Amino acid sequence: MAKEKTIPYEDVRRVVDQPKYWPRGMLFRWKSRSPKRMPKPMTFRAPLAIDEAQTRFAESCFVELYFKNSHIPGVPPTISMSLVIDNARTIAIDDNGKGKHLNKVGAGMPYHMERIGFPHIHIPIIESSYGYAEPLKPGSVQVFWELFLKESNIIGAPRIDLPMSGQSELDL
Repeated sequence: MAKEKTIPYEDVRRVVDQPKYWPRGMLFRWKSRSPKRMPKPMTFRAPLAIDEAQTRFAESCFVELYFKNSHIPGVPPTISMSLVIDNARTIAIDDNGKGKHLNKVGAGMPYHMERIGFPHIHIPIIESSYGYAEPLKPGSVQVFWELFLKESNIIGAPRIDLPMSGQSELDL
């Protein structure tokens, strides 16, 4: 498995600590990531403004969402919410994925070297901007979205709008 890109902790903190603004009027326009797979994985990407007037946008900082519906009754969809800085996934919330996350980084942190199930939140630590996660209590997608926005210091985002079930089917 390829290693995730990481960036210096100080760079992550500088970007995260600065308020970022959701673009006015931006709607969730989900795109099919792999039209041959069923159900189709869907992605969404949003740039972030670095001033309230929204005249300046962060060049290498954006929100990336991933959604994959399930055809199995009773199995919830997979969702991932990520703050990407300089092409590195920094703060992220994952729910209903495959397997478990192993915290190989984070010596001295509460969940170091533990396998973390879903849902969980990835947080940057001094040792690495990516790779350490802590468990979350089960919750709704909207609760996770609000937590993600708070942790990422993003202001003005709307309620999350997931793809309709028909969007994850073949387009006719």
